[in-house]
Amino acid sequence: MSEKQALAYRSDQQALLIALLVFVSGATNAAIVPFMGFYIVEVLGHAPVTIGLYSLSAMTISILSSRLYGEWVDRGARIRPLLFACAFAAFLASAAALVGSLPLLVLVTAPGMGLTNAASTLVFSYGRHYGRMQGLEPVGYNAFLRMTVSLAWMVMPAAAYLVADFAGARFVFVNAMLIVLIWVAIAMAVIPRGQTCPMEKRDQDAPEGRNVGLWLAAGISFCLSFAHSLCASALPVFFVREAGLPAYAPGLSLSVKCAMEVIFILVAPWMARRISPRLILGGATVLAIIAFNIIASVHSVPMMLVGAALEGSYYGLFAGTCLSFVQSFSRGRLARATALYMNSMFLAGLFAVPAMGLIAQLHNFGMAIRLASFGAGASLLLLFLTRHRRTDT
Repeated sequence: MSEKQALAYRSDQQALLIALLVFVSGATNAAIVPFMGFYIVEVLGHAPVTIGLYSLSAMTISILSSRLYGEWVDRGARIRPLLFACAFAAFLASAAALVGSLPLLVLVTAPGMGLTNAASTLVFSYGRHYGRMQGLEPVGYNAFLRMTVSLAWMVMPAAAYLVADFAGARFVFVNAMLIVLIWVAIAMAVIPRGQTCPMEKRDQDAPEGRNVGLWLAAGISFCLSFAHSLCASALPVFFVREAGLPAYAPGLSLSVKCAMEVIFILVAPWMARRISPRLILGGATVLAIIAFNIIASVHSVPMMLVGAALEGSYYGLFAGTCLSFVQSFSRGRLARATALYMNSMFLAGLFAVPAMGLIAQLHNFGMAIRLASFGAGASLLLLFLTRHRRTDT
């Protein structure tokens, strides 16, 4: 495939509108999810343990809805009604959060945000389906869609805290409700009324039974996402308290990391056209192990910047390649594979934060960062086990 064909999505208006929909739907989660812990503890004055109740409720609904939506889409369910259900849940969740009642947060906001998380499965599945119908290069287009999610998570958390600082915490949820309305308007313009994304036809000699390769690929995503979240959640306190760096260090590190991440998300498809995605993921895991150990040894700002650049590089390669890698084991059930990928990242982040707290309590934050290497090592082992598993490509 020529470079021009590989980048054809850049001149495809519908492909770009799908990317915009991914950004806006992801922006709702990115504006609320990182803010909720601060809102529950600092604004409403509840004990930190209550964050666990909220997270448990959101996690349960997210896993169930992503899995169910994936199965329904593969069977030919229409995309728009399911996406509108996610948007309604996001709107209701934001409205309930405005009240400031803990029962409403646990019983309405958390399940609503969990259901909102399933929107990513729907839009990514539609994007892959549209790309397949139009002959767009899948790795490059998936990476482009994944980049828009990263951009949303780069911009919206900081914007949420700015809004809270200047206008008050509840305006964060008002803005989220406005984003949902924009999201619905874009979805109505982008997704045709009767659009479905049924599972692809399988070859007659395709294997039956349990799809071990798909679960191994999802395990790779989970382990490296867990390692990433474990490191990221420990970094702010580690830099300031244990490494003795200035207060601006965590923000500077995050900026460098995000910049490198976006660059390597865009570079990953170009690399995948020349070498195996499995090799790219293998390189990303090795780079992650190096990055974690350098970061855990940081004692100066220049060294911190080196670690941040390595962190962004490995995660960009991972983010730009892993979705397509997981989907390559789908056996035609793209929505189910996409749901597994999304749930693997969501669960990894959910488990990593309490794990970091436990490790930091027993030892220190630097140890939590070093132990993230074991997550990357487990990902490398699972990657090795996929060598002889059949893919769709």
